[in-house]
This record gives sequence, structure tokens and C-alpha cells, in this order.
Amino acid sequence: MLKSFFSFCLAFFLVFPGFGQKGKQELKVVFYNVENLFDTIDDKHKNDNEFLPASEKEWNSERYHHKLANLGKVLVAVDSLELPAVIGFAEVENREVLEDLIRQTPLRQAPYQVLLEEGSDPRGIDVGLIFRKDKLRYLSHQALASSLEFSTRNILYVRLLGPAGDTLHLFVNHWKSRSGGEEKTRPKRLENAAMLRHAVDSLFTLDPSTRILIMGDLNDEPSDESVTLALEALPVEKKPASGELYNLFYKKYQEGSGTLWYRDWDLFDQIIVSGNLLIRKKGNIPVINPPEGTVFNQSWMLEQSGKKGSTSLSPGDDKEAVPLRSYEYKRGYLGGFSDHLPVYVVLQYP
Repeated sequence: MLKSFFSFCLAFFLVFPGFGQKGKQELKVVFYNVENLFDTIDDKHKNDNEFLPASEKEWNSERYHHKLANLGKVLVAVDSLELPAVIGFAEVENREVLEDLIRQTPLRQAPYQVLLEEGSDPRGIDVGLIFRKDKLRYLSHQALASSLEFSTRNILYVRLLGPAGDTLHLFVNHWKSRSGGEEKTRPKRLENAAMLRHAVDSLFTLDPSTRILIMGDLNDEPSDESVTLALEALPVEKKPASGELYNLFYKKYQEGSGTLWYRDWDLFDQIIVSGNLLIRKKGNIPVINPPEGTVFNQSWMLEQSGKKGSTSLSPGDDKEAVPLRSYEYKRGYLGGFSDHLPVYVVLQYP
């Protein structure tokens, strides 16, 4: 697989010349784990039974369309001036749910294109990506295996051409969850990270200045071994180097920020970039500015919950504002947004 991936990359380095658009632009790149975005149609090839009208969750058309409206509200609010240029997703059932998200929400105001390849996740959830065709040009995409040992989500590898004729290499990830215990599942996330690192090394071998942007729900913190050792993603340095990866959420993690809540905040949703996207010098376009990621967090996306992980909302409890999710095991349907908060970075074209 790695050899074919290497050849695939080489072809695009050599034969696609790119296109150019002048003028200053800022493109927002978002990642959002949307918490079980399933349609209401039974897919015989997936284990989607809990998200059907007759299931215990009673996942009917009304709830599905309400979920789409909520997600659209979040994604439109990420930027009050312009819709995001790129949005990566985790926990989507298929291409059709992303098409519905675009058609049925204010995202329809921009010409988005959907990219998704079905994986082998037992629950039938995948990663996907949409991008604005008026801002970026499609080159190609490919599903990469994130494990050779167990069935799971693919890595979605996408190449897009930017306004300055630059090629962006994007990897959308959803690593193995901690269900069953962090320690027990750790080797699987280490494998996910190692598979991604192989792909990154293939690109760096061709050109250390390659512009790489990794996004995803890694189900590990920025300081965990899968991220720091297997993927080799470093905290952002004053003088970043080409051929290295830098985690734009390491500082946020150290400051106590998080993207999901389970007894405490975790920062599993991250964006990691190659050094060339952080080197500010003449002729190096684009750059991430500011050189860090942002967790998008608004009060209307949250609910008050006990700091010990309790779902009690009784007066007098010590509360923490946490993501208002669509469904919770103990309380049932909540009609919220997602159990994760979205994250984003800004690509600047001076």
C-alpha cells in the first residue's frame, strides 16, 4: 500500500502545474466530529439499527432534519463573514448525509463538493470532507487504511490546489476510541498513528516543504504517545522547520481547553500541520495565521452539567458548561448538536 501511495503522490508532484489567483485571502479549515450523523434509511451492509425510526432511539426524519439544522447553525457561525473553505467530519454514515447537510442548511450558499470513501468501521461511521470549489480546486483523493490489524475508519487523503497555485495535502482521521479502556485500546491508536506517519513520510521524502494538514478526532491528547512518538507531532516552536509536524492544539491542551467532556475536558480533536505552513518568509504561501488552532465554543452549543460527570441539572450543583449532544445513554434524546466541539485554523494568503 505504501509503495502505491508513494507513486500516487509522485504523479501529482510532477504533472499538475496548478492555478493562481492574486489577492489576500483567508481560508478557514474546520474539523467537526458530528456525533452519529446517520440518516433514517436501513443500510443492510451497516450496523445502523440503532438509528432507525423503529429503534430505541426513535431516529426519525424530524430528529434527523433537526440534527442537520443544528450542525449547519454551528458551521455557519464558525465564521460570521464567510463560510469555511474546508470542513472535515467524523462520525458520518455516508456521502448522502453530507449532501443533505449542504442542501438543507445555509451551507448551500457556497459551492461545496463532498468527498467520502466508505470504510470498514463496524458501526458504519466514516470520515468525510467538503470544500468550496470557488476557493480551492480538486486534484484527487484516496482512502488509506489506518490499520492492518482490525476493522476501522479509513484515513481520507485529499489533495487540493490553493489560490496561489499551492498544493495542500489533507488527511482526515478518526482513530480508535477508548471504549473498553484507554490502556487496552492504546495499541490500536498507536497503529493508527504509525499508518498515518508512513503516508506523511512518503510526502516528505518527495519534498520536505510539502504543505500537510492533518485533522481529526484522535481519541488521544496532544501529549499522548500516539501523537508525540508515533506521529511525531511537536508543540509549535519559534522557528518551525520543513519536514516536521507541529500540533496547533498542544498549547490549548496545556491551558486546559477541551473539545469533549467526560468527567473532565479532553482535547481529542486536533489539527496538525507541516512546518512549511508555519514558516513566515517572503514567497512562502500560505501560512497558518495565527500559528495555533481554535476551539469553537458558544454558549448556545452547551448545557450545564455536574463537574463529576453527573447529568443532574438540579439547583446548587457545581456546574460545568459542556457540549449539548444529540443523544445520551441515560437521558435519551436531547436534540442538541454534538458531544464534540469543532476546531479550526486559518490559512492566510498574503
